[in-house]
Amino acid sequence: MCARENEFKNIWFALCYFHAAVAERRKFGPQGWNRSYPFNTGDLTISINVLYNYLDANLKVPYDDLRYLFGEIMYGGHITDDWDRRLCRIYLEEFIKPEMMEGELFLAPGFPLPGNMDYNSYHQ
Repeated sequence: MCARENEFKNIWFALCYFHAAVAERRKFGPQGWNRSYPFNTGDLTISINVLYNYLDANLKVPYDDLRYLFGEIMYGGHITDDWDRRLCRIYLEEFIKPEMMEGELFLAPGFPLPGNMDYNSYHQ
């Protein structure tokens, strides 16, 4: 539905990876986060809606704005510890950046951002 399909899919995939990373850290207790946070699928859903709206409203991808909205408002709204907020911000700085449109961006060692594909290709 988004007019900027390539940008939308790349950022959407990175945002899903970010969500998985922050949600998975919960199971490690104080080694994962300094406090327990109620991250849920609603955070991801509203972030994707914000992404769609921002891409349709701007000629250039507003990476700084998107990272701020995701890290300080959507997910950051749950975070009360300064170190946890910093970690969340750093995750987003690594996962969502202009380089993701220019070439291969690795979300983790050996795990590149897949790019614009159909559902079955993502699954494979």
